[in-house]
Amino acid sequence: MREVCDKAEGLEFDEPFPEFVGIKRDVEAHFDEGNADRARLKLEEAAELDDDVRSAEENAWLYRRLGDAYVAIDKIDEAIEAYEHAFDIEPRSRQVALTLSELLMERERYSDGLEVARVMLLNHKQDLPDKEIGAMYRRMGELQEGREEYEQARVAFEKALVKVADDKMALTGLLRVVAEIGEAGDVVEARLKLIRSLDDARARSTALVALGKDWHEKFNDPGRALDTYEEAITEWPENRDAVQRIATVAAELGDWRRVCRAYFTLSVLAEEPEEKAQFLIQSSNVARDELWETEKALAGYRKALELDATRLDAFRAVTSILVDARDWEHLEEAYVQVIAANQDDPSADPQLLGVLWQKLGDLYSDHLVRLGDSIFAYGQALEHLPDHQELRRRIVDLAEEEEEHLDDAAKQLRILIEQDPDNPEWRDRLGRVYLRKKEVDRAYCMFRAMRASGDRLDAKASGFLERFDSKIARPIKGQIDPGTMSRYIFAPGMSSTLNDCFSALKEGLQKWTGESRRKYGLRRRDRVKLSESLAFVNFYKKVGAALGYVDLPELWRKEDQVGLVNGALVPEGLIVGDELLSSAREKHIAFVVAKQLFLFLDPFYLATIRPMSDLQGFFLRAMALVGDDAELQAQFKKDSAYKAIRKKIKGNDRHRLERAIEQLTKGKSEVVLGPWLEAIEDSANRIGLLFCDDLEVARECLRNETQTLSQRSTAERMEALIDYSISKKYLALRPELGIEVA
Repeated sequence: MREVCDKAEGLEFDEPFPEFVGIKRDVEAHFDEGNADRARLKLEEAAELDDDVRSAEENAWLYRRLGDAYVAIDKIDEAIEAYEHAFDIEPRSRQVALTLSELLMERERYSDGLEVARVMLLNHKQDLPDKEIGAMYRRMGELQEGREEYEQARVAFEKALVKVADDKMALTGLLRVVAEIGEAGDVVEARLKLIRSLDDARARSTALVALGKDWHEKFNDPGRALDTYEEAITEWPENRDAVQRIATVAAELGDWRRVCRAYFTLSVLAEEPEEKAQFLIQSSNVARDELWETEKALAGYRKALELDATRLDAFRAVTSILVDARDWEHLEEAYVQVIAANQDDPSADPQLLGVLWQKLGDLYSDHLVRLGDSIFAYGQALEHLPDHQELRRRIVDLAEEEEEHLDDAAKQLRILIEQDPDNPEWRDRLGRVYLRKKEVDRAYCMFRAMRASGDRLDAKASGFLERFDSKIARPIKGQIDPGTMSRYIFAPGMSSTLNDCFSALKEGLQKWTGESRRKYGLRRRDRVKLSESLAFVNFYKKVGAALGYVDLPELWRKEDQVGLVNGALVPEGLIVGDELLSSAREKHIAFVVAKQLFLFLDPFYLATIRPMSDLQGFFLRAMALVGDDAELQAQFKKDSAYKAIRKKIKGNDRHRLERAIEQLTKGKSEVVLGPWLEAIEDSANRIGLLFCDDLEVARECLRNETQTLSQRSTAERMEALIDYSISKKYLALRPELGIEVA
């Protein structure tokens, strides 16, 4: 910057540049319209001409307004350059000096800014009012502070305060530089001077907090700091910063009473419930741990839980206090309160809720001696902790104590059997619960399953079973219709869509898969007349009627045939051996006949006579028939089985097959038949059990089978049947079919 002091005196201005009047008018008009950018363009255009074509006054105006335009569009560096030019021309311009010094300080050009301020004071100190002189001294102080000339800055701020005693910015500046100098007395004096100058109580309170902070952190006088914070609260009772600092400093001094009171005050001042709860908990912690005022702490924790029942730290504190006091009733209230709050919170931790309910159950069981409430609480805990076996055992132990809760015991024991099927304890206890409930048939089924599984039975259970064991098969009441099959008998994995598919395929493949009687050496005389008075024939007709057969399959006798099989005959029929036809026991006949008549039904017919590989091939041919896969169709074009289904499956059967294939192949690369075959086999065994009502007979029949639908062993198939024999579905079906033992 050029030396401006030499130009400050003796300036003479030339006559106005004739065209400049219009320029000034246009520029001022643009500023009035708020269009600083257009004003800038006009001014820059004028500034392109040499300064000599204008008078000094015109140049001073030009560069001042150009600086104004740059400030308006936030081009600070360009503005500084323009103002400096204007200041060089007319250093006595107060407006330029004030703005330029401010911009120079913003750009941290403290020395240049200080020079501008000094020139301003040199030229105008005698003419300016005290307020403007004070502002300029304050500016000088800020600039010297920026240069880290703290003593000079202090002098400047003090001169500013001489001119304007209540200049808050000068007071604050003085406070800053005094703090840097580090003279304690001066800092306090500066702070007090600032505080006394403030008219607003809130501002005085804030300033007192700053002074208290100095007492605490700079002068190591926590006692004076506390007094100052208290004074700040007197000025403005809602000053949370002051209260918080009281809590902090008082804790350092061990003044726990004051700490407790401060946190409580903060809880009153807080606006959000969660924040109120936090301060109440802090206050209560001090009351409990430092003041030994348990009742006061308990009241605070409870209030905190009312505000925010998810605060488990408060809950744990409440429970600890109440347990020590053996105040079980109020402990119950606390559990109910926190459980209710967390139940309504969709983000609540299920594990937490489970534990809370469990603890409430323990309270009811161990202290309040309310058996029903304890069972209910444990049940609620299990809703959130379903794998907690010990908790289920606890419910069973309690529920078995009183008759009115035996339903709860039975419910939990059934789940324990599902979760831990290898533990015979659960079946034994459930059987005894059924006996106490006088549900004799269910008890019989439970103990019978234990015996079939090889579990140990005591003399009472063994004697109970022997009372109802019989060699006679009970007849089924009524029919087992498709609805009953679906609800009570079909095993998991039974696909109704696959049933529809293979039922339709049977129509097309029955003859193709069939064999003549000659293959088996059967003649007319080998046909079993259903009018014959044989036990087997009687069962055959009764079971067929119960399964809904209108016309029973033809029955053929073959001396060396093992059991009863589907011969895949044309016309269709079953083949029975002499041993089963003439000398088998009733229950064996009942199981075998029921199972084979079930498997003879249309959906299962092909599954009984053909291996899985053939079934998969039939399915592919069905896809070719109803689909649009030209490659697949070409593959089976000359295939005899494909020709058979194409010829036979028409009309409704074709529509049914088409719907089934569409559902089965949607979104799948292949259809797996294994689970379906196992489900057919298990369902057939269930039918057999219903008619023979004897697990040991069922085992013997399964062991003697020469062909199975799945690759499972007899033990595996028997295990599935035993599980079914104690299932809810089976136990509910027995009374409907009239085969219960009671």
